Amino acid sequence: MKLLLKVHSERTARRRRTPEPTVAHSRDNSRINSSSSSSNLRSRDSSPSKRLTRNTILLITLILLVLATALIVLYVELNRPRSEAANKAIYFGNTYDHDTFPNLGNGHLVIDRIQWGASTNVRPLTVPLRRPIPYVLITHIGVQSIPCSNVYKCSIKMRTIQDAAVAEKILPDIQSNFYVSDEGNIYVGRGWDWANTYANHTLAITFMGDYGRYTPTAKQLEGVQFLLAHAVANQQLEVDYKLVAQNQTKSSKSPGINVYREIRKWPHFYGCGMDEAPACGSELGMTRDSWDAKQ
Repeated sequence: MKLLLKVHSERTARRRRTPEPTVAHSRDNSRINSSSSSSNLRSRDSSPSKRLTRNTILLITLILLVLATALIVLYVELNRPRSEAANKAIYFGNTYDHDTFPNLGNGHLVIDRIQWGASTNVRPLTVPLRRPIPYVLITHIGVQSIPCSNVYKCSIKMRTIQDAAVAEKILPDIQSNFYVSDEGNIYVGRGWDWANTYANHTLAITFMGDYGRYTPTAKQLEGVQFLLAHAVANQQLEVDYKLVAQNQTKSSKSPGINVYREIRKWPHFYGCGMDEAPACGSELGMTRDSWDAKQ
């Protein structure tokens, strides 16, 4: 019995000398392990390879969105209805839409009769203009006429010129084929189809003002040159047409000394009727009276 009690006492003493792990110690170990795992996870997530992969995905997504947008815009543009008028060459008369202003280039508009408000209560023209035309006749309005500088004022001037031609000069319509304003726009008078009042074999172009007093603008001179280039390109004028001033064909101050000084520099200027040169149009059988047709 004493032996059993002694063994039991020794076991109890050993247990007291070797204490069991406490709960707190277990919790500390758990925290350490958890912190280590979390640290390792963050380290893996923030590694350069992970960041590179994420940025690459974002870049590819952005590129795909841009390409998709570009394809959509291209599809819409290719399938947009096109206006036929935009593809037409610029012609005068009734071959273009009257709700638009054709452009000869560099901003030179062509203002048709309906657009400047031409009267339709006029006698019909009867002498057709045969093409290609061999002569270009340059005139001006004269009589201290002030040049006009915008479509509104020039349209009023065109109606005034037409009214004066019909009421005062007893003509069927406005006199010239085309009129050129101070800003370089082209106003259609009799156009390409009908002869002017000066000579049947000519294309009459009138500067809208008195150019004995005023100086033509650079845009105005350029507008005439663009009109002539257009006429040659469309076979309205002969390729080697002759350009003359009205004062070469009759006793007149037209087209004014300031315009005359400029057109004498142009390559197609023809020095007929000057000094001992032959009369203008003599090679066509024209006489001095032919330059005052009044029709």
